[in-house]
Amino acid sequence: MYRLGFILLLLPSTAEGVTTAEEAQAKASCRSALQNNRKNIAGFVRLAFHDCVGGCNGCVNLNLVDPTNSDRPNAGLMEYVNELENKIATGGKPASMSRADFWILCSVEALQTARQNAGRAPLNINMVYGRQDCPDGPYTASTVNAANFPNPRQGLAVTVKWCLDTFGLSSQFCVALLGAHTLGRARARFSGFEGAWVRGAGEFHLNNGYYRELVEGPWIQNNNNPGSNNLADHRWQFEKSGRLGQPNLLMLNADMCLLKDIQPHAISGR
Repeated sequence: MYRLGFILLLLPSTAEGVTTAEEAQAKASCRSALQNNRKNIAGFVRLAFHDCVGGCNGCVNLNLVDPTNSDRPNAGLMEYVNELENKIATGGKPASMSRADFWILCSVEALQTARQNAGRAPLNINMVYGRQDCPDGPYTASTVNAANFPNPRQGLAVTVKWCLDTFGLSSQFCVALLGAHTLGRARARFSGFEGAWVRGAGEFHLNNGYYRELVEGPWIQNNNNPGSNNLADHRWQFEKSGRLGQPNLLMLNADMCLLKDIQPHAISGR
């Protein structure tokens, strides 16, 4: 799982002058937010990922619509942006650090917190600074890269190609990147998909729980939005029992394709 943190540092940046004391100040601010609300663990990681699909520039368009499938990839990010904006407003981010760098730093601290929660050793990550903020952040109306977000309905070939085209990642690193799904959960009000990828408090732990759940079936494909006649509105997801009264677990096509040779419908994902 160390590769997940390393992937964040592959993104465009140059070394800049953030002092050790300033970095410690910013890390403490990130950790405070993570301790106050453990939902921020997955939220900060997701925010950094979505920001960097769009340019790693400290900006997100909450109303962005993917023109290829009408998905709203940034839905649900507002609470995490606002959390970090509050930290910035109260002096949590030093002036020498860009918002984009602060978001990445908080995502790295989120990964470290999740490792600690799992009883695992910290990730060995040397933070690099110098990302440039967009002029109208943190919220932007820009639709650049609107079609660049991954499509959760697709199979292995499309998923691996997306990793290569977007971040220059090999198939091995692509599998590592998907391991971030061990953190947090999908919510129907944002994506149409519903459920966590791992059991119980596992969504706050960075370990191999995602991969263990993936290989332990049985999985059944269900449509989480069966009422629509529009195939693009369907939300086919793989589910299995959460056991002991827990909610069902979830795997998207982009997850299941790592295990099975699925050939989903290009529009509906079935």
